[in-house]
Amino acid sequence: MIQRLNPDVGNLPSSLLDSLGISQLVVAQGMVHWSGIIAAEADSEGFRIPNTDMAGQLTLILDKLDAMLATVGSDRTRIVAMTIYSTAIDDLSMALAQVYAPWAGEHRPALTSIGVTRLGLPEALLEVQGCALVPERQP
Repeated sequence: MIQRLNPDVGNLPSSLLDSLGISQLVVAQGMVHWSGIIAAEADSEGFRIPNTDMAGQLTLILDKLDAMLATVGSDRTRIVAMTIYSTAIDDLSMALAQVYAPWAGEHRPALTSIGVTRLGLPEALLEVQGCALVPERQP
């Protein structure tokens, strides 16, 4: 069975994701895969990116990821792999040391960083996608 979800965690509106044919989370075969998460927050006009610095955007993305994983019974300790796309790849190392390393703690997933010229929103500096294990449900 494959489960496709757009959980309401204050990220991009479900209506937008639905109109684009995107599932934010897909659960299959004991894994949850998440689509790229940007530092967007829902507001009365749809959404916005409130932070203009790398560390602020990464913090918001990781907070949203925590909330998304919780909706399927998973958490950051079960993350297997992540990919970070960045429009400012030279600045990413500092944000990783300052924000990501303490967040990941001892449960460090495989991580790939890729420099790109632009993301879906011009203000977005980062987009993070990846996969994690989902605990088996007890009968």
